[in-house]
Amino acid sequence: MKIRHLALLATLSCAPAAHAQQWLVNNAINNQIMDTAICDSTLRKHERLPDLCAKYPRHGGRPASPTATLFTPVAGGDAVKQLADSLGNSPEERRQILQLADAGKEMFALKYKGKWNNTIAGAMTFFIAAVATVQSEREPDADAQQRLFDSLNASLAKSDIARAPDKDKTALYDTLLAVAGLPLVFYVDGKQHGNAAQVEQAKAMAAGFSRKLLHVEPQVLGAMLSLAAPAASTAPTTAAASGSRLSDGHYDCLILSMTVGASFSTQYQPTGMGFAIAGNTYSASAGGGTVAVSPDVVAFRGGAYDGWQGARLNGAIVFRKNDHSNPQAGEGIRAGDFRCARTSG
Repeated sequence: MKIRHLALLATLSCAPAAHAQQWLVNNAINNQIMDTAICDSTLRKHERLPDLCAKYPRHGGRPASPTATLFTPVAGGDAVKQLADSLGNSPEERRQILQLADAGKEMFALKYKGKWNNTIAGAMTFFIAAVATVQSEREPDADAQQRLFDSLNASLAKSDIARAPDKDKTALYDTLLAVAGLPLVFYVDGKQHGNAAQVEQAKAMAAGFSRKLLHVEPQVLGAMLSLAAPAASTAPTTAAASGSRLSDGHYDCLILSMTVGASFSTQYQPTGMGFAIAGNTYSASAGGGTVAVSPDVVAFRGGAYDGWQGARLNGAIVFRKNDHSNPQAGEGIRAGDFRCARTSG
């Protein structure tokens, strides 16, 4: 390789991760990681699956159309050029990085034979698979990648990414393929030439892109691919509420925090908050009242939670941290928000 690897690695922290799109990616991937952890934990305990699990195919949800995250590419974007400009220390290095970044598109086309072209879920699956391959020195099997695509496709189809303009989707797609291809090229070249140092540099590069683009450790991405195939379960499932209606039942509220390091874990912190919904009324230990439900927001009137408004998110109700009257519908959950999900009928 002609590129000076150490110089390249030293600038990873400055690499632009498609600036306008990065918050969309972080929000979507972190929500999915947290949702999956909740659903898997519930299955292990043989408890009733929360409503939020209904959108994931591996938990009994209906698979989204393979074209759910399909977009029409917009020509003229410079996302990959921005990436090369940030990584290269000279015009020659930038030119070479652009060439290597183009290899990502070629690898993607050869690997998946066109079936996921111009889909955000496909590009994200490729990126996660590339990071996992370089880190573990073993390529995830095709079935694992297909399950990941199905899960991402279902999740992203209902996220803010699906509503983004094609220009932003094109920039995100191109960036994902480029940052998948770069460490793969370094890794394959290092393995072929018996260059252990270059293999380690490829691993550092993959980890750097994982942290920069998705704000998660590479081990977390690998875990998304190592999930076993869904097994038949006796745990009852429930469909997500839709339209201007919520499922009747008791809702418990937790603050969910995510810890990412050498391993990944979620923490369920009880808040002592909970209520029961029956039709257009709610009841709570400190007094109940009525609820007004729209497709995006649940508004509480009277009683313990008078004036509170929560955003509907994947079958749950999310109340914003220290801003309980402002649901901020359409946004994902953040640290400190209350997430209230139905736990019993």
